[in-house]
Amino acid sequence: MADSVGLGIIGCGQISSHHIRNSQDDPRVRWVAACDIRRAAVEERAAQFDIPGRYTAVADLLADPAVDAVIVATGPEAHLEPTVAAFEAGKHVLVEKPVAIDSAQVEQMLAAQGDLTGACCSSRFRSTPGAHAATEVLASGRLGSIRRLIASSLRPPPANYDGTSPFFLHRPGWGGQGALADWGVYDLDYLLGLTGWTLEPQSICAAMSGVPQVYRQIAGPVNDVEVAVTAQVSFSGDAALDYHRDMFAAVDEPREAWRIECEHGALDLQMLTATPQVILRSFSASGIASEIVVEEAYEWPVIHRGPVIDFVDAIVDGRQPMTSLDNALVVQRVVDGIYRAAAEDSPASCR
Repeated sequence: MADSVGLGIIGCGQISSHHIRNSQDDPRVRWVAACDIRRAAVEERAAQFDIPGRYTAVADLLADPAVDAVIVATGPEAHLEPTVAAFEAGKHVLVEKPVAIDSAQVEQMLAAQGDLTGACCSSRFRSTPGAHAATEVLASGRLGSIRRLIASSLRPPPANYDGTSPFFLHRPGWGGQGALADWGVYDLDYLLGLTGWTLEPQSICAAMSGVPQVYRQIAGPVNDVEVAVTAQVSFSGDAALDYHRDMFAAVDEPREAWRIECEHGALDLQMLTATPQVILRSFSASGIASEIVVEEAYEWPVIHRGPVIDFVDAIVDGRQPMTSLDNALVVQRVVDGIYRAAAEDSPASCR
């Protein structure tokens, strides 16, 4: 492989512009092709970023010799076929999040991958200085073994609710998935990735709820999926995850926290653009010693740039990406387990 990578994008919706705009200045990146079944969308995106290859069929893009790797930026219900086709054509693949509709689809991707690089964009929030610093602290062993992961995000209902926000409430083709697939995969990737993918999920208890009745009377959702998720996940050893995300919570303003508790202390984290990003709290003879590890918040382009640059670097340098497809399979199995546990109202396995 040369010291740069020719990239093609499959799916020219809104997220494609973030991928291209925030990575095009990197010398290892060459945007060479775009594909969408909508000719107008292809032409618009290609013209916007001066991309030469313009296709409406995935097979035609994959036949372009300038394309070394592709980003699959379609909806999750359409990730599997182009990913498998790209691997079979000898192309590396970065898949948008959520990686698939279920873990069986991720297993099919992995079966086709061979020695090529496969990655998932659920790694976005691990591209930040705060995430890098937290990863280093945990890897150093300074805090000892991991005991508990916590992710809690409570957001008030959308202002002037009309049934179109969050977006998945009016996209019935989005795999029948809601808040967990949209934001939960970020929460899971963030915490499991910071811990080095060392925790093996075992069993899950979970509950979900949809749009509250008062909002259904205003505008019933077209895609009647979950907007609130609560789950407890046990891992091998002594570690566990407490998870709560509610996008229609009875709060006046967002209340969000991510935390990793360990044998000798804890990390309080901000996955989003809040300050401080990372606080280390350690046990001492005189009480708790607190240290701000990263104060300054990142800018949003950092998270859009991160997965693409990491993917390209992984190809060029011959290393694993931040979130490989094997890692994405772990996240997807947890997601599947949460959906299953909530639907059956009983504990579920992560297998």
